[in-house]
Amino acid sequence: MDEVTFDIETDAAAEITNIGHGSVQASASWETLELRRAIARARHGLGELALPQPVLDDVSHSLEAAANEAAQTKPDRHTVAEHLAEATTRLKEAGALADAGGDVVGSLRRAVALLGPIGIALVGAL
Repeated sequence: MDEVTFDIETDAAAEITNIGHGSVQASASWETLELRRAIARARHGLGELALPQPVLDDVSHSLEAAANEAAQTKPDRHTVAEHLAEATTRLKEAGALADAGGDVVGSLRRAVALLGPIGIALVGAL
């Protein structure tokens, strides 16, 4: 059995396993790939915000944890949503969501939408 991991914008974006003679099994759905991309865009956009270092560190850590969970073969949506909620709460407390660039807020909104009801329940409206 051959296994290959492709790096498509984010780490471990998709894993494809070749089983036997030409049978291929993919383990990442379109929604999972989009979730990974949205989190990556939010992480990238943090550099454009004027955040105090402790806030930046906390938000970066939460987004990294969300990205790590989303990179799993079968990510737990609840865990991803919890990490996004932590990041969002920290940004709100710092007053950064109102001033946040479109990349960060838009990417967080996209990630929450992709998580579905659990994302909206844990993160809330952005």
